[in-house]
Amino acid sequence: MEKGRVLLAVTGFHPQRWRELLSAEREVVLEPDGASDPSITYAVVWKQKANLLSSLPNLRAIFSIGAGVDHIFADPGLPDVPIVKVVADNLTQYMTEYVIWRVLDHHRQGMLYQAQQKKKTWHEPPQRPAGDISVGIMGLGNLGRAAASVLLSLGFAVNGWSRTERPMKGVSTYAGEAGLIPFLNATDILVVLLPLTAQTQGIVSYSLLKELRRRNGLGGSVLINAGRGRLQKDADILRALDD
Repeated sequence: MEKGRVLLAVTGFHPQRWRELLSAEREVVLEPDGASDPSITYAVVWKQKANLLSSLPNLRAIFSIGAGVDHIFADPGLPDVPIVKVVADNLTQYMTEYVIWRVLDHHRQGMLYQAQQKKKTWHEPPQRPAGDISVGIMGLGNLGRAAASVLLSLGFAVNGWSRTERPMKGVSTYAGEAGLIPFLNATDILVVLLPLTAQTQGIVSYSLLKELRRRNGLGGSVLINAGRGRLQKDADILRALDD
């Protein structure tokens, strides 16, 4: 039986390396042969053109080569086939490093020391232990759980919130609408690692931020949005900063 072809439709990525990798198993094309190309059975995409996939009659699955799938769901002509997110080990590592860097910078008062450096002054403020700081992670998928594991190893108190129950050893977990406010009330540093969907767009709003714990060793609550920009409402963040 002849293998179907793979459509490689990526924007912002150089396609040649992906084409070389995929060509070991199947023929790879960058454009379909007409709007209803029957030879294409799989599509590997990143921010593909709208409606590109809608009329491929034998399409079996769509693979996203980036960290998210929101660009796929934004396609008005998205066909009803399985969607697979490709998660590379180094992506999880890079995101974990970023989250830990930002958490530690706030915990160790990096902004204060940078300001002192510019003024050529030195004053060592009191430093609270990591265990006094509660880091809350919104989104306990692969990325959220990896970051939570490292934060736990550093001694931070870690909370986790997801739409459905996702228990994790050592993490105080909350779920659904009923668990959101208690999760926020127990959080000093909020790390957002949610996917961008119709339900999560704009979720980081003033009503959410005002529930964070502000009386803590950091001098106030902290937001680290490591997800998509459209998860947050910028005007609401500015309003929360002005409070």
